[in-house]
Amino acid sequence: MRSDVALFTLENGDSPVQSPSTAAEDSRLASLISLDSILKQIKDITRLSNMNTIGRSKKRAVLVSLDELTQRMPSLLEIDQPCAQRHIADARRMIESIPEDESSIGKPVTDLGSGSETDVTQWNVLQFNTGNTSPFIIKCGANSNSELIIKADARVQEPKGGEIVRVAPRPSVLEDMSLEQMKQVFAELPEALSLLALARTADGTRARYSRLYRTLAMKVPSLRNLVSELEKEGALKDVRT
Repeated sequence: MRSDVALFTLENGDSPVQSPSTAAEDSRLASLISLDSILKQIKDITRLSNMNTIGRSKKRAVLVSLDELTQRMPSLLEIDQPCAQRHIADARRMIESIPEDESSIGKPVTDLGSGSETDVTQWNVLQFNTGNTSPFIIKCGANSNSELIIKADARVQEPKGGEIVRVAPRPSVLEDMSLEQMKQVFAELPEALSLLALARTADGTRARYSRLYRTLAMKVPSLRNLVSELEKEGALKDVRT
């Protein structure tokens, strides 16, 4: 039947009616899915509204995360962009209106999001060896907010101080920080991250941390799409971008 051209030609010589394209519907669906993801992240951020004060670093990190959401506007159709922009603007005004806790200035943003150990359903284990210390491991996973969660001993050498759980800040958090400010951030994270990420310069540290963040996040299946998004946005400052 496929070889019989007559079966596929109308009496007037025209081709038969083809199935209508679903491209428009597919684009709309993809836009709505992206919009839903953005609104869920904004909802998590607005939970901070009941705080009386907020640390300067944490406030800065939240505003950076809102900037990242703004950069995702191209993934939305024009009809959906005003909704996302309105919610982002409202969340920004809410965060900016929260007074800063002066006592927490200099503390890192590792408690951004839930970050609770019980929120991680599966840990993935990576072993590292710098050559200067004994091999050490870092466990990584994701919480319901699609944040990278790390668990490792507080220190690499004895006494190790037991395991601690932290939300790994996205590389964009370090964007405008000086090297000293970065050191303050890493001081609140397991020592293993400092050994792997800190360099002699701020740019070097951003590149090394981006590479480390990529390595850890790629071990978590649910975060691989996040890594792709960060790559497209140029948020990863390692040599591959």
